[in-house]
Amino acid sequence: MFNISCDVPEYSYWKNYLGLQLWSASGNKPPDPLPLKQSSWDRPGIEKDRASIESGLSTPLQRAAFNAARSRHSGDWLLALPITSCGLKLDDEAVRVAVGTQLALKLCVPYQCRCGTQVDSFGRHSLVCKRAPGRTVRHHHLNDVIAGYLATASIPVSKGRYGLSPDALTLITWRAGRSLIWDATVSYTTGNSYLESSSREAGATAELAASNKVVKYAGLFITG
Repeated sequence: MFNISCDVPEYSYWKNYLGLQLWSASGNKPPDPLPLKQSSWDRPGIEKDRASIESGLSTPLQRAAFNAARSRHSGDWLLALPITSCGLKLDDEAVRVAVGTQLALKLCVPYQCRCGTQVDSFGRHSLVCKRAPGRTVRHHHLNDVIAGYLATASIPVSKGRYGLSPDALTLITWRAGRSLIWDATVSYTTGNSYLESSSREAGATAELAASNKVVKYAGLFITG
């Protein structure tokens, strides 16, 4: 019979020592003082992996998708509870397309769209084609979501076309005696029109779309 005893403080010391040795062997300089949070230990490794992946990106499409995927909140949709009654449950095909679209993976074989445009294997054209089924339905649904939130706050809205064609406006004043209007637009990050800017900086597509809206409705600030 063997009597084996373990001194916990000494065990913890050697465990931390070996961990620090592995840390140093991976090319990281030991921090001083040693951090107490696990995220501080993880960050250098994550940054190293990020730099390795980024150095292998060879096309604007890959760089744009990478910038979008690593931007803040890009993966928040994965945290949504799959509740069918709330429309939050995605089937396997929807998840495949969503993940493939976000990571710029090949989703289909090339084919010709009914609008006459040649669709590549990434399937990007389907999100910008004006003849794509469901395009108008999705736009109206987005406006319904916005209107629903305002209605929850007891703010009545009217959806329709007003002046320069915003999607809707509030029936009571929002600020400075004026109603709130909105014009919902979803811009595709890896669309051909935005690749040049989105491949350089995450969020560039949304910023460009916002700037275009400011220009489009500039007259409202003058005549409103």
